[in-house]
Amino acid sequence: MNSRWISTAASIWIQATTGGSYAFSIYSPALKSSQSYDQSTLDIISVFKDIGANAGVISGLLYAAVAVRRGPWVIHALGSVQCFVGYFFMWAAVVGLIAPPPVPLMCGFIFLAAHAQTFFNTANGFLGLSGAILIQVYQAFFMGSPSTFILMLALLPSLVSFSLMFLVRICSGSRLDDKRYLNGFSILALVLAAYLMMHHIGEHFCVFKMGTPCYHSWSLNIAFFAS
Repeated sequence: MNSRWISTAASIWIQATTGGSYAFSIYSPALKSSQSYDQSTLDIISVFKDIGANAGVISGLLYAAVAVRRGPWVIHALGSVQCFVGYFFMWAAVVGLIAPPPVPLMCGFIFLAAHAQTFFNTANGFLGLSGAILIQVYQAFFMGSPSTFILMLALLPSLVSFSLMFLVRICSGSRLDDKRYLNGFSILALVLAAYLMMHHIGEHFCVFKMGTPCYHSWSLNIAFFAS
């Protein structure tokens, strides 16, 4: 269980689930309609999301002060708590479990949820593909139910990180074949990124049906270029 490959696999699973801020376009319409926001208010909330996702000073300082001695699990644990609290209260507001919070409080929720991503990124790195992966999860299991998707963003990253964080370790990079293995992982990541990109673009241009070829959809085309 102390193997660097166990640590690598655990890190990849965490990386694949913790990029919820990249999927804001999926649940922002539900947030806007349920809270009766106008577009200007939604833009303000989106700004706090971006600030939270990019303000990684605290996670960096904590990593340097704590994680080097005790391990990256400390950073993962703090990120998991922020992720759950931020997305859970957003979900509770969207489904009416709590009264609609004031806009500054909602900004705080989404800042906290996005700020968790800096902790995962500091301890693991390489979260860019996670947004595309989560969108595929949404389309496969939660299509038409963005509120359930928000709840998933509260639960899935937190559960995965809490389950695997003790397997993530700081490993020395002294082996001669490290560069070869890292290059292999980078190539696989590029292949996956290319596949997801072509898949997303193809969805805007084509409609797939069982037993029939792909045909061109002008309405989806127009929507794609308008976006």
